[in-house]
Amino acid sequence: MTDPDDDFAPPPPRARFRWVRKLAFWGLGLFAAIAFVLFLGRWQTGRLGQRQLTVTTNRLDADDPGWRLDAIMAARKKAEPARDENAARLVLEIADGVPDEWKKWRGSKETALWDQTGDNRLPPQDAITSARSQAVATSRVRAQALGLCGARGGQFAVTVEPDPLGTLLPHVEKCLTVAALLRYDGHLSALEKAPNRGISSARAALGVARAIGDEPFLGSQFGRMKCATAAVQTAMQVFARGEPTEGLAELQAELFAEAEVPYLRIGLRGERGMVDALFRGLEEETIPSEHWIWIKYAGINEIGSEYAAAFRAYRALLPGDHAKALDTLTGYLEATNRPPHEQLAALSAVSPPMGPPNEFRHVITWLVVPPYARTTPARPHTFISEGLLLSEFAEAELQCRANLLCAATGIACERFRRKNGRWPGALTDLLPAFLPAVPQNPFDGTPLSYRTFQNRIAVYCFWANAPLKQEYPDEFRGDVPGIGYGCRLWDPDRRGRPAEEKKGP
Repeated sequence: MTDPDDDFAPPPPRARFRWVRKLAFWGLGLFAAIAFVLFLGRWQTGRLGQRQLTVTTNRLDADDPGWRLDAIMAARKKAEPARDENAARLVLEIADGVPDEWKKWRGSKETALWDQTGDNRLPPQDAITSARSQAVATSRVRAQALGLCGARGGQFAVTVEPDPLGTLLPHVEKCLTVAALLRYDGHLSALEKAPNRGISSARAALGVARAIGDEPFLGSQFGRMKCATAAVQTAMQVFARGEPTEGLAELQAELFAEAEVPYLRIGLRGERGMVDALFRGLEEETIPSEHWIWIKYAGINEIGSEYAAAFRAYRALLPGDHAKALDTLTGYLEATNRPPHEQLAALSAVSPPMGPPNEFRHVITWLVVPPYARTTPARPHTFISEGLLLSEFAEAELQCRANLLCAATGIACERFRRKNGRWPGALTDLLPAFLPAVPQNPFDGTPLSYRTFQNRIAVYCFWANAPLKQEYPDEFRGDVPGIGYGCRLWDPDRRGRPAEEKKGP
């Protein structure tokens, strides 16, 4: 007879151990299966990525020989001008000689009224007094800077770092300093009734821009645009305060030539070369991968084993990531081959990776390739290689080109007035003696706009429905919301008018 309680007795120890062994066996098998699937997927992804990278690089080799960074830098070195023709050397010498006192003054609030652009009224007397206080200390270096007038080009020495995105460009800031000094000299020259010197100052500022030349970095080309814009501002302020007679045809030609420079295309080609060199360094382990991604992006000072393991797991995805970066940057480059007024739409149509948490396959591309625009206003995407978004750079290039074209065309109008005693009735009156053709508005591809007033003219480009908000003169208005860029030129007797009196409270 059996005890009913025996039915509820625990199984013998050996039976329990058998169930544990079975559970462990099946768990280990499941883990091995998952690991195998992951390994196989990782291997297959890497294989497909390598195939994609090979196709991409072969296409680039055929379509754009010399596209890699080392080839770009070698070609640039081969084209380096002779020492006595290299304006870059003079720019550095001038920048090092600019007095610290002037730099301090330049960064003060006192320069705000002094820097007004395109206004036919003189600055207030206190602004003039403040500016003249710097004239003696800067006289020697300003005279030296005028030696850049007519400079044809130059080349700065650039040392590309093993991690190319860490390459420094300290000379760009020095170029901006020299351009600002020349702008100061031009404004001061017009004030001192020496407008011809002011035109030389504007031409010298263009010489600074040309000294940067085709340096293949976005930061360099953005600096060149700033120098070119400083030249335009200098020239237009000289015309607003005086009547220069020398160097007008030369300045007009130089402004038109600068307007043809494809700043963004030059910078993007170098950017593509740098990103390619970065990926190759990561793939060949000449750049420490885990240190690069985590220190650069996450700001981590000490790398733990978990970060190194994470990147080792990601390494198989590098070829596909590399190909995606090259394809994206090539898409941007192809967009810059379109006419200026079509480039913004073409650039915005290029689709870079979304990045985490939406996409993890192209993390490094997401980090280093500049996006066209911010993904969300609340969380702007900041990429490592540069601080500017491509939309900001592309828009700045259109603005720079508009200002250059309008200034050059305005000078053609001034030359027409000096010969005929009147302003042209239309820009077509300038053909062919003063212009080969009427330039096109870079924002919409139409001819530049031209208006005449009782005592002045306006040459401008209107950007309809511009994504920016800026103040601009009423003479540059359009029929729809937007922004006008251009220049105004006054009748000689209306130039250099006294400053407006301060209105009472």
